[in-house]
Amino acid sequence: MLKVRLRFKKTGALVYIGHLDVMRYFQKLFRRADINVAYSEGFSPHQLLSFTPPLPLGMESDGEYADVTLKESINTKEALSRIKNASVEEIEVLSFKELPEESENAMAAVKAAGYTVTFDDDQTGQIIKDAIGSFLSKDTVNIVKKTKKNEKEINIRPLVYDLKWKYSGLYMLVSSGSVDNIKPEHVISALSGITGNVPDNKAVTIRRTDQYTRIGDDLVSLDDIGADII
Repeated sequence: MLKVRLRFKKTGALVYIGHLDVMRYFQKLFRRADINVAYSEGFSPHQLLSFTPPLPLGMESDGEYADVTLKESINTKEALSRIKNASVEEIEVLSFKELPEESENAMAAVKAAGYTVTFDDDQTGQIIKDAIGSFLSKDTVNIVKKTKKNEKEINIRPLVYDLKWKYSGLYMLVSSGSVDNIKPEHVISALSGITGNVPDNKAVTIRRTDQYTRIGDDLVSLDDIGADII
């Protein structure tokens, strides 16, 4: 048995398919590509496959991850070639790496995520850009976070690890995962509160750039865990 992590992009029209459809897509993709995936035991066996937290519907990403257990080894170059030939353009597998035995699974490993935000309206973008310094200077930036059951006020400032204007857009690195999950919309809302300017959601484009785990005090891309199979 061999545990492997894939990094993939999700772009184009396929941003409108949900997480369960992505799971089913990869299950079929492995069969088409003749990747020998291990299955669970029992009355209803399924592929040993897990993903990082679901990408919001409609959002593109350069940094999605899936962990899969293989019955037998295959080198990275051959695996990527087979997957590319069996895949569609909108889902591109970028890496295929063997994981160390002690590695957490993809879902549990995620502690942060990076996003870029672009604004169709240059004036709105400039106003948001001007609010970054004020946001970073504060110890407390409260927002109202809605859950399925209620609403609560939280301080998101300690959960925003990086915030800057980069390549004509906003870049943010924020807490992610099962414990403290901050959506990029929370940060945009907080910046809007500082400026008094609320951008139209249709004029904002958000893209996930990568996802990170924590090793010691450092945040490390999930793609830096493991190594190519030779």
